[in-house]
Amino acid sequence: MIYVVSFISVFIYSLLILWLVRSATNEKPGRLLFCVLLGMISAVIALMGEYFWNVLLGDVIASHRSLIILESFIGVGLIEETTKWLWLAFVIIHWRSFDRYSDGILYACGIAAGFNLVEGFLYISNGGEFMNILIRGFTAVPVHFLFAIIMGFLFSRYKFEKKKFLWFSIGIPTVLHGIYDFFILQKYTELLMGGAILVFAGCLSLSIWVCRNAMRADRLKFSDTNI
Repeated sequence: MIYVVSFISVFIYSLLILWLVRSATNEKPGRLLFCVLLGMISAVIALMGEYFWNVLLGDVIASHRSLIILESFIGVGLIEETTKWLWLAFVIIHWRSFDRYSDGILYACGIAAGFNLVEGFLYISNGGEFMNILIRGFTAVPVHFLFAIIMGFLFSRYKFEKKKFLWFSIGIPTVLHGIYDFFILQKYTELLMGGAILVFAGCLSLSIWVCRNAMRADRLKFSDTNI
């Protein structure tokens, strides 16, 4: 039953986040659905990358738990965030409809939705531990959207402002993802899972701030063009 509930939570979270973001940006659904498809492809690519990572270093990391930090930041965080970010950097940046700061957030969230659907289904079908499934159901799905909000806004700043934000748009979500997974991948203790929840709370606060700044930047951008 927990598996069914967890998968439903993935689906509901995805629909809710996309509805909220689309309502704020008035973007046509076609582009958004295409981003969801890109996210699903990203999940498959990330799965392949993580498979090869485990083939190369899985036994070493398993025998030296102190190396879990490499698994968290590179084997999971960097691989997953990069597969999503590449669509922004090489495909979406060329879209004419990408003319607002909030558009970067919307498209990144669309990619995250597709990624979450595939990742959530695979994790549940592989029979993850009960406590990890429970924690993931309440934090992992929404926190991936929070990473996407941060990535999308920073990528928008790269597109419309300074080139340095290109590296921030992949670096900051990767670091946040790595910190979150560092707690999730440990053997369960209340302290470590509490750490994952703290990361989620911090990302939520940061994402709220980011969304406010994106809307403010859009108002300024379009008020300048109307002068």
